[in-house]
Amino acid sequence: MFKTILYPTDFSDNAGKSIDYLKQLQNAGAEKIILLNVIHQRILDTIETIHKASYFQDGRYREDVDEAVQKLEQDRRNKIAPIAVELEAAGFEVKIRIEKGSPAREIVKVEKEEAISAIVMTSHGRSNFPGARIGSVSSKVIRRSVTPVLLVKR
Repeated sequence: MFKTILYPTDFSDNAGKSIDYLKQLQNAGAEKIILLNVIHQRILDTIETIHKASYFQDGRYREDVDEAVQKLEQDRRNKIAPIAVELEAAGFEVKIRIEKGSPAREIVKVEKEEAISAIVMTSHGRSNFPGARIGSVSSKVIRRSVTPVLLVKR
């Protein structure tokens, strides 16, 4: 039923709770998991702003920005690698994707590109506002997704 699962993660404590649910989906026919982390556009804009401020001092603006983004991508790959190892040990085929942009938009884009059967994500991510019933990214994904979305409560 659920052959390919998309698991977007922001590495928050809440997101880590979803892994047990992912493993249980193997009983529902899940074979492949796409691990996704989205580097938010606001982070990229902040890197640009910081390096723009130092541009006039050393003239290395573009190289510094590209290097900072590459380091950030590598950091995200290092964080997602243990999750991939754990899921592969559980018998899943795993693919890792690191994307840049708006998290909800990128999740839905990957859903379409990868022929996803279901999305498993937490109801609240890194921001985790105490009074919110559901996080903003989760809410947007639910509205825009064409596949079932399993939300794991915080």
